[in-house]
Amino acid sequence: MKSLLNPVDKSEMLKRIAEVTPKDPPLWGKMNVHEMLVHAADQVRLSFGEKRSPYRGTMMTSTFVKFLILLGMPIPKGRIETTDELKQGVGGTKLTAFELDKGILADMVTNFETRYGNEEFRKHPVFGDLDKQQWGRLAYLHLNHHLKQFGR
Repeated sequence: MKSLLNPVDKSEMLKRIAEVTPKDPPLWGKMNVHEMLVHAADQVRLSFGEKRSPYRGTMMTSTFVKFLILLGMPIPKGRIETTDELKQGVGGTKLTAFELDKGILADMVTNFETRYGNEEFRKHPVFGDLDKQQWGRLAYLHLNHHLKQFGR
């Protein structure tokens, strides 16, 4: 299964991020491409423990839904709202310059394994406790979803 902890998958993801341009239109959803880059970086910050979001999950989302997503069930397009802490204009990280924000995301992907550190589990706001392998997988899936949103 693809993950940011796999060098081949990481390289593929970095190539796709590099191809993103400020003019890429969304194929679905509310975010523009710049907002998407910062939103995706915020989700990676969450995996590093650099950003926090309170747990809002349920027994269903922290077991059944979590495992379906990690196994590769497609993420519904335009139907799931993110948490306020990752939402642009609410609690998400403020946009800077497009290329700078794109570079920040690429750096996070490049250094995912070392920046994650040695903590055994970190809590996801919907899926609950995830280990490093699960965060690597989820980060890949989340980035893949949003890059496809902009045709990448």
